[in-house]
Amino acid sequence: MPSRILKDSILTDKAFNSLTLTEESIYHRLLVSADDYGIFYADPILLLRILYPRKTDVTEEVIREGLDHMEEAGIIIRYTAEGEDYLKICSWENNQRLRNSRHKFPVPEEEATPEPAPEPETKEKAGQEKPAGRNANKKAADTEPKTADEIIIQIPLNDNTAYNVTQEEVTEFSSLYPAVDVLQEYRGMKAWCMSNPHKRKTRNGIKKFINGWLASAQKQNQNAPPASQKPLPANPFL
Repeated sequence: MPSRILKDSILTDKAFNSLTLTEESIYHRLLVSADDYGIFYADPILLLRILYPRKTDVTEEVIREGLDHMEEAGIIIRYTAEGEDYLKICSWENNQRLRNSRHKFPVPEEEATPEPAPEPETKEKAGQEKPAGRNANKKAADTEPKTADEIIIQIPLNDNTAYNVTQEEVTEFSSLYPAVDVLQEYRGMKAWCMSNPHKRKTRNGIKKFINGWLASAQKQNQNAPPASQKPLPANPFL
C-alpha cells in the first residue's frame, strides 16, 4: 500500500472539523485503506472487520453514523456498483498522486469513462519547464472563465468547488433545447445541489447531469398542452 498524503490544511477545514473524534478515526483508517483513486467499500459490516480488526469498542452502527455524517459534510460520496456498496473520498485527486492506471474498485457511474493515460515523459519534455501546480481543480480552472463578467451562475460540486456556467454555454443549450428556459433550469440545478450536498456531482460528471436535466425539461415542456387548451380554474365566487 503506497503512502498517503494528508495536508495540514485539514486542521482548519470546516467539514473535517465537524466530525467527532471517532469519525475522524474512521476517516483516517479509510484514508490508508482506499485504493489509489480514493475508493473503498462502504458496507459498515465490512468496514468494521477491515478497519478495526483489533478493536472491540467500535460497532457497526458507529461506522454507519460516521459515514452518514461524512457524506452530509461532503467528505465522501457513496454509490452502488455491481451489487456492492462503495464510497469515494472527495478531493482525493487534489491531495494524492495517482499510481495505478487501473481502478481496484468500480467507480461512480458518472466517472466511468476512463481518461487517457498520460504520455511517457521524454528527454525533450523533461528539460522543459513543468506547470507550477498539479492540483486538479487548478487545471480545471485554467479552462474556465477568468473574469466574473463571463460567469453567470455557479453549481456546487462534491469537492466543495463550483462549476462555472457562462453565457455562451446557456446560449448554446438554449439552441439545443428551445422549449426550455435554460437559465432558470440552471438555477434549479444549483438549488438542488445546495439542498442535496451528498448527491452533488463530480467535475467530470457535471455536464452529463446538466444535459440530462435539460433533456428531461425539454421532454416535459413538449408534452405539456398549449395554454389555450388548459382548463380554466374554477371560479370560487360562483
